[in-house]
Amino acid sequence: MTSKILLPHDGTDISDKALEKSKEFAKAFNAEIYILHIVEHSPLPPSLILDHDRQWIAESRRNIAQKLKEGWIKMAKEKINPRLEKENIKFNLIVSTDELPISEQILKFATENNIDLIIIGSHRLSEISKIKALGSVSRKVAETVDCPIMIIH
Repeated sequence: MTSKILLPHDGTDISDKALEKSKEFAKAFNAEIYILHIVEHSPLPPSLILDHDRQWIAESRRNIAQKLKEGWIKMAKEKINPRLEKENIKFNLIVSTDELPISEQILKFATENNIDLIIIGSHRLSEISKIKALGSVSRKVAETVDCPIMIIH
């Protein structure tokens, strides 16, 4: 049975650093990497929802999400795929446009796909920023996930 590594990737340098660590683990354990990109939905101000056509807003949001998805897949094919293919590492690219909070989507994916290890990037924060970041994705995932997690700084 092949081990499964989940790598949430948001296109940042820290996600690329987590990708390098994922490659090490994938090679060591003959694991498959699931690279999950989540298209984040911005909340709409109540005034926009009340004053405009809801159908138009929903369609616009879907179009934006689709463009973001296409852009990330293009970036992944140019930047991520060659790095993994060169080393014969098995991987899957997954893009989610679900409207759940990011941490919940990561947890849901990990549970539904029997993930063995999550490797996630997290920015180091100053003391003041740490207080502001109580909602950080990596922290929320680490506090509730059932499998091991490695947080890369």
